[in-house]
Amino acid sequence: MFQRWLDNLSSHPDATYILLGVIALLLAVYLWSATEIRRSHARRMQRLRDTLYISTGLLGRLTIWEQRKKETNDQEHHELLKAMQACKTASCLSPQLQDQIRDCVKNEDTARLTLMHKALERECTALSDELSRSNNSVHWGRAIWTILRPAAEPVALAATAILIGNFFYTQRIAGTSINTWNSLLPWIQAISLMLTILYGYLLWASPKRGTSGTLVKWLSLLIALCSLLHLIGLAAAPYALALQLILFASGFGLTGSRSRSERPYAGHTETDDSASNIAMPVHEPVEEDTAPPAPPRRSGSASDK
Repeated sequence: MFQRWLDNLSSHPDATYILLGVIALLLAVYLWSATEIRRSHARRMQRLRDTLYISTGLLGRLTIWEQRKKETNDQEHHELLKAMQACKTASCLSPQLQDQIRDCVKNEDTARLTLMHKALERECTALSDELSRSNNSVHWGRAIWTILRPAAEPVALAATAILIGNFFYTQRIAGTSINTWNSLLPWIQAISLMLTILYGYLLWASPKRGTSGTLVKWLSLLIALCSLLHLIGLAAAPYALALQLILFASGFGLTGSRSRSERPYAGHTETDDSASNIAMPVHEPVEEDTAPPAPPRRSGSASDK
């Protein structure tokens, strides 16, 4: 196939200019991709810094709250609420932690705040480690990956152009109409190879972290590897495409996020909403059953009685 293309290109009077134009186009796409990756990395690092700047304020107040045996006055309680409200804008915090913070703002109790404190400390440590790694010197393998990763766009573009060009060139030579099963096989093969290029590009250019990202990478790898069935022949194209579509459909169930009620955070139970107490300990005298219930008061105001 490539030999025929090279022979046809070499016979063209402007073959040199065409080849230089293609090379210039691929180089421009590579440079654009490398620039976008650097900008994306810089934006990610800035979001990490902003998140750590916001989260450490809440982390410090929660640490003081626990050191004081979970007691605080009205002013400190107000500052704690302000710090939790500010953490809602921290974009790098996980959705699970954001849910915990919202729950603590709506209904403060000691157990919720303690769980949220531990989760926030873990995530701040992980974000700080990521920021520290990005500021350290790049390792040898990382340096090579930095060069190869922007090549995903030009490689995908060239592969797509070759696939489309070869498909229409073959169909033009064959000159067959789509009226039989055998005439559909080249179209099925082209669709399967296009899916291979798409998910190969996603696997190469969009690395993700976490459990969901690992599942996405494995599914993308399996979809790309299904194209190896085309080595058997054109008759294997329907089977390859069917396997790719099955893996594609299964991805919605494997990587979809569950609703908030289906994924409670660690330590949270359904009875927490009905049995939750105020975060600050209350030192009120026991009331008689006939007396109206007194509103809960914090320890800072209880001492003034």
